[in-house]
Amino acid sequence: MWFKNPNTILSMALHIMGPYWKRMSISQPYIGEWNLHIKHVQLGDAGDYSCRVGNDVIEQINLIVETPPTIQETHEVTFNEGDTGILWCNVTGSPTPTVRWFWKSPHQSDGIGQDSGIEGNILVLHNITRYYDNIFVCLATNTIGEERREIRAHVNFGPEVEVFRNTVYATLGQEVTLHCAVAAYPMDGILEWVFQNNNSPISDSWKYDVVTDQDLMNDYNTLFVSMTIRKGYLDDDDYGHYICRTKNFSRGYSEKVFIVQSEQNNLYNIEQL
Repeated sequence: MWFKNPNTILSMALHIMGPYWKRMSISQPYIGEWNLHIKHVQLGDAGDYSCRVGNDVIEQINLIVETPPTIQETHEVTFNEGDTGILWCNVTGSPTPTVRWFWKSPHQSDGIGQDSGIEGNILVLHNITRYYDNIFVCLATNTIGEERREIRAHVNFGPEVEVFRNTVYATLGQEVTLHCAVAAYPMDGILEWVFQNNNSPISDSWKYDVVTDQDLMNDYNTLFVSMTIRKGYLDDDDYGHYICRTKNFSRGYSEKVFIVQSEQNNLYNIEQL
């Protein structure tokens, strides 16, 4: 008789018991030999098998079923700046897989990314900053194979407005263009321009050309906006302070100030130097 774990009877003589006959069979190539065959081996087949005559154990065998790593489905996660975050990689496999973590830019379509040097099913991220906005890759390997999954991590952070040049010198009638950018996540607001001298909002018109570049908004969490005073329309009343500021952002407020001055002021400053 063949048994498993240790009291489940599988066979008597050449007869397979119960439901096991579909995948198991007994062969007797020689007198006194009783071989147990298992087809389409499954994880549940792992365990201790014993061949017995009466109560005497003639042979005892431990069957180890090896399987390649399998990782449960992963999903996107969102953290706040300053948080401590945890990423999980739920892995099964035999032998027990080794898990190693990598990270790569969301704009990197190929490859596994940069090795973090960290192993284990859990990756702890301390003092999270916006630069943790990446794809984290868990790679599970054992002697049978490997499997990997990507976890997209987003980081919520408040808006920050940046300018490329905050002082512009121009002559009357000259075309003047001001540029600014806001980095934020989520990008749930807009950038707007205001002429501080009279606190009036600036919109696209015969005098002003306001352009918003949305191409990088989703990929880089950055919104670019330019404001141009069209050629022929800059007069004395247009010199002064211009504000590029965020509006309706859920996580805060930010602004930067530009100064548009007469070119004569620039020449005067150079002469003073």
